[in-house]
Amino acid sequence: MDMKQILTFSTWILCSIMLSGLSHSANAQHRPIEVTYEANNRDGYSFYAINRTPIPMIVTIGFSDLRNLDASEALPFSRNVSGARVRLLTLSKQWSDQQSHFRYSTRYHSGCLDTDPDDVEYLLPFREGTFARASELSYLGEMVNREAPDDWYSISFRTENETEIYSARKGVVVDVQDGENDPGSNLLYTSNRNTVTVVHEDCTFARYSVFRDDEIYVSEGETVYPGQPLGKMAGDEFELGNQIRMLVYYRNDDSVVFNPADADGVSNWRYIKPVFRTTQNRSLHVTSNELYESVHPEEVITSEMSRRERRKWSRSN
Repeated sequence: MDMKQILTFSTWILCSIMLSGLSHSANAQHRPIEVTYEANNRDGYSFYAINRTPIPMIVTIGFSDLRNLDASEALPFSRNVSGARVRLLTLSKQWSDQQSHFRYSTRYHSGCLDTDPDDVEYLLPFREGTFARASELSYLGEMVNREAPDDWYSISFRTENETEIYSARKGVVVDVQDGENDPGSNLLYTSNRNTVTVVHEDCTFARYSVFRDDEIYVSEGETVYPGQPLGKMAGDEFELGNQIRMLVYYRNDDSVVFNPADADGVSNWRYIKPVFRTTQNRSLHVTSNELYESVHPEEVITSEMSRRERRKWSRSN
């Protein structure tokens, strides 16, 4: 691999990590999680959180001032929040004849605490019967003396002809970046790329790219299934040709700290080396420079479906 290719691969990786922090991260401006509190019948307060996004989130709450009140949890306290209203903690008054007071702050992270990735098979992310050559992608940080995470892994698949990018696993679309391809740089050395990010049931994320402008078929909040087309690859919009790029990752618990300064040098994510179904009866980790044919066996497609989803899929196939 020559230096231009290394730079290109590595640049995409850094951009993908930066985007993964931006595209499904929470901040004070957007407030994807609403934290509220109310008085309870013990002369104290109960704190609740509601997640208004399809993205699983972690909320951390800490108190800079806590007078005459005891918290029900060790502080700062973090909890997973997905969808419905959940209780975070309660504050109980210590002495009834004295006034109480509190001041709190919150932080949000995408992902889940204590993620335990499921041992599942992934489909190769391209059309059944199509062949593609695999290639592992480098980590750009190493070029600026930044150590790569121990478990770093990202993969690309190069096809002979333009094709569609397919979902490798069931999940919910949580981020779509479309119309972001930069024709001036022909997608080299730029963070402007069309991507689709999907969260799986075990709170791992898959990020797919690079899509052709305005040719992404799915939208945020939509459930997608293995073997479902997500959109058309960029093809001739991409200088390196017909490539599909895929990154699978999940939240690193060590990055969920209340003081951002404590996170210095801590990777936000952990990375997964997926096991892909490569023939009707064989699954494996793909190897760089090897050619693979995509197969879409029923048992892989339906492995994470509910009974109702399986019935619906069977009727349509």
